[in-house]
Amino acid sequence: MNIKTIRAAVMLLGVVASQAWAGRPLGTDDAATADLGTCLLEAWNERTGSDRALIAGFACGVAKGIELGVDYTHPHPRDEVRGESGLALKWVPESWSHETAAGKWDLGLKFSTAFEHPAHRSWRHAEASALVLSTLTPSDDWTIHANLGVAHSRDAHRTGGILGVAAVWTPAEPLLLFTEVLANTRSQVFGGTVKTAGARWWLIQDVLGLDLTASRESGSSATLWSVGFGWYGISF
Repeated sequence: MNIKTIRAAVMLLGVVASQAWAGRPLGTDDAATADLGTCLLEAWNERTGSDRALIAGFACGVAKGIELGVDYTHPHPRDEVRGESGLALKWVPESWSHETAAGKWDLGLKFSTAFEHPAHRSWRHAEASALVLSTLTPSDDWTIHANLGVAHSRDAHRTGGILGVAAVWTPAEPLLLFTEVLANTRSQVFGGTVKTAGARWWLIQDVLGLDLTASRESGSSATLWSVGFGWYGISF
């Protein structure tokens, strides 16, 4: 499996599944933001075969219901791309939260742009995306996230639809288990459908968690593994 393909799919769908965490270990984003005056830090290492990447993301609540985030990817080897970065704005108005017969339903929007640093060239704009975010909480043990939107590739001059769906189960604190599917309508541009399963273990509940995930792209027999952490509620 090509690590750049999976990393691009994850970036398109956002940088989530529980009450307090925002991106890791999911690629599907939630309809929630960091509280005003607080930030989060997430970092992880991806590996498949001899390809590796170290990724870090930082986001802060800058107003009620508004979150700004940045991320940076350091790949290895760096023969073609020396680095990648992204910027994102997430907006989740309080008025878009609803109590339904199926549970609490929250909606939001996310706008992202991605950049890359090709070898022997300067930084350039690579991709942009816009997503509708949806989070349904049918019970204390289950959360379901869905993302639907569009992404545009600068190099390919193509725009495609993107979809992410994730289900998160909390069998017992401090453990979270999840499964997820990331898909798009232009696999020749953004890569094939990616299926992921993983877990988070809270070292400090809702503050510091460790993650382990395994992902596989359609048409590939290789598995991409990632291990990382998330630190939440950092005040500024």
